Amino acid sequence: MKNTNSFDFQIFDSLEDAVLQLENKTTILNANTTAKAWGLGANKELLNTISFNEIDQLAKHILNNEDFEIETNIYFFEGYSKFCKLTFKQKYQLLILQDKTEFELLKKVKEDFITSVSHELRTPLTIAKGNTQILKDFMKDNQFIKQVTKIEESLDRIENIISQLTLLSKAEFGEYELKKEVINPSTLYNEVVTDLYEKIQEKSVKLHFNCHIHSLKGDKFVLYTIFRNLLSNAIKYSYENSDIYIDFQNEQLIIKDEGIGIREEEQKRIFERFYRGVEAKNHAKGSGLGLAVVKYLCELANYKIEFESKWMVGTTFKVFFYK
Repeated sequence: MKNTNSFDFQIFDSLEDAVLQLENKTTILNANTTAKAWGLGANKELLNTISFNEIDQLAKHILNNEDFEIETNIYFFEGYSKFCKLTFKQKYQLLILQDKTEFELLKKVKEDFITSVSHELRTPLTIAKGNTQILKDFMKDNQFIKQVTKIEESLDRIENIISQLTLLSKAEFGEYELKKEVINPSTLYNEVVTDLYEKIQEKSVKLHFNCHIHSLKGDKFVLYTIFRNLLSNAIKYSYENSDIYIDFQNEQLIIKDEGIGIREEEQKRIFERFYRGVEAKNHAKGSGLGLAVVKYLCELANYKIEFESKWMVGTTFKVFFYK
């Protein structure tokens, strides 16, 4: 397609998206069937048929023959509105409006559901944890301490799942705003190790920490969560008394373990929510959310994550701070 007249515009009639072909900058030359149904017909002035908050930006890009793309609420002068992805392709003078109203509605319902469920679960969870602590404090017979401790651990696990689901939801719906902070990798390492101290002691793993940088810029909460989840997994799937190597380099974080590894046929699924390999289930408890959270946060922060793993040999995760 070399120009706007080099193709038959009727080919767009089969599309569910509204497609407009412009001439003289903002006059509609052609409109497909969907566009006509939305009140966008030939020979009409585009700016007299629709309106949205960023319409001045669209007009500027059209006048300057520049591509433009945005997702926004579009108000049609016919008397209704739609949430659309609007794309202008200057090469062919095409304006495409993709109706995403239903998608956004479903996304909102899903978001509200997760928020509501998280809120409703946290109240009884907090009460249960409080009462469990009271039982431990006042229990005279140590016979049941082990059972109460198991209840406490299970409640902690439920709380962790709720937190990770909430975090996933925020990341997925673009509601988490990244912060710009100067982070000290050594301090971050100490905080993560303190958080995972009991797991480290339980497995008797030895951590080898190397840091080649004094600071890096990023969102501390995001980097902390990525680091913690990857190190927690490394500990969880390591053998007792084995070694784990943590290496902070200029633009990457490397975590290498000598654990059970990941079977080759399972490697393509490890970032799926709730997915756990067959041997992983037998080797350690878990929700299957840790790596899903890591993947989402890496995408959110524009990091790249890679891994190498050999079954029964170990796994290495690498997080590159810039794609």
